[in-house]
Amino acid sequence: MTAVTAPTKRNVGFLLGLGILFLPFVFVWFLLRNGHSLLARIIGFGWLVLSILIVAGAPSSTSSHNTSSQISKTSASSPAPAAATAPAEPLKAYTAAQVASSYEDNTVAADVQFKDKRVQVTGRITDINTDFLGKPYLVLAGTNQFMGPHFKFEKSDLAVMATLKKGATVKVICT
Repeated sequence: MTAVTAPTKRNVGFLLGLGILFLPFVFVWFLLRNGHSLLARIIGFGWLVLSILIVAGAPSSTSSHNTSSQISKTSASSPAPAAATAPAEPLKAYTAAQVASSYEDNTVAADVQFKDKRVQVTGRITDINTDFLGKPYLVLAGTNQFMGPHFKFEKSDLAVMATLKKGATVKVICT
């Protein structure tokens, strides 16, 4: 005859517990195996949900090409308002073609030249769009038809971005 044995009760081991603590997206699924208690499953999946909420609620890091909302159309007849305070470092002006060419030639050197520096870039708009988070961005004409410099904005700049049109020449002050 064959003997029927009851499934053994499994404890959550030390390594599985560490895995669930630090990588719940992967290791919590091991709790669905036979033998783990309902309490272990509730705690494990509760931690998974909490981890997802923490990751989803974390603010996204700022990009090196974050731009301020100071955009002036050079084709417009009214001049842009003057800044209230003068920046500590003089504002360097570049064209979008210069920025694109610098990145095509040597990305590391271009990062040293442009990243974390306040610069003004002038160029013709080839695309105005939003990313998957709903934040607007501009693409200016560069040296490559398909890979122009991108300039990201915050959602609070949507009203200003809505007034722009493709083909317009703009000056963008960014960091």
